[in-house]
Amino acid sequence: MKFKAEIDDYRGLKKGGMKLPLYLPDSEAKKVLQHLSNFLDRQLVITVEIDTANELEKAQRISPEMRKKAYAILRDMGDHIGQDTESMKVEMKREFLRKTGYDDFSLSDCEKDIATKFIDFLVRYCFEYGVPLKENPKEAYGEEVERYIRLCLEKKKCCVCGRPFQTPHHVDTIGMGSNRKKVDDSNKRKLPLCNIHHKEVHTIGDKAFCEKYHVVPVK
Repeated sequence: MKFKAEIDDYRGLKKGGMKLPLYLPDSEAKKVLQHLSNFLDRQLVITVEIDTANELEKAQRISPEMRKKAYAILRDMGDHIGQDTESMKVEMKREFLRKTGYDDFSLSDCEKDIATKFIDFLVRYCFEYGVPLKENPKEAYGEEVERYIRLCLEKKKCCVCGRPFQTPHHVDTIGMGSNRKKVDDSNKRKLPLCNIHHKEVHTIGDKAFCEKYHVVPVK
């Protein structure tokens, strides 16, 4: 027989082999039990097929991690002004839709692209209005860390701790004797760092610093 299921977990057994539990939705569970109830102690041959269409659809939707990060930022925003998370979400979504022109969306199943832009909007808002975030906002960007670094450069916030800074750290050096206020450094890789972390990067070096804080220099 053929049925839909998800691999729920797996673990090795002391006596050897592996246990592979499957999650079956209610629509499949009864049907499967009816067919397999007489074969629970028998050896079975199982063929596994990946539902590629469904997996591609899921990959284009907001992930549980992104949803968790969006709500964490909204909760911090609400705590800052004394407002509950749900009403904060309604208010910020309304402002986001007004500024972007997007149609209304739900954080439960929206497209990943919209979720990314909404999280970016929330972090920008927190930077603009000094909303303290319990978690480093870099974590909200996941693999798109370069997007976060560029935002920190734009808003003059340290990418490690969020403190303000005046001059970024140049990974690609400008050169001795050059006037940093007049030279065009747009083609130079930089890190937005406060005085404390600026000193640290000069102490341990660019490579060790980037590995320690999981940041990357950007042009």
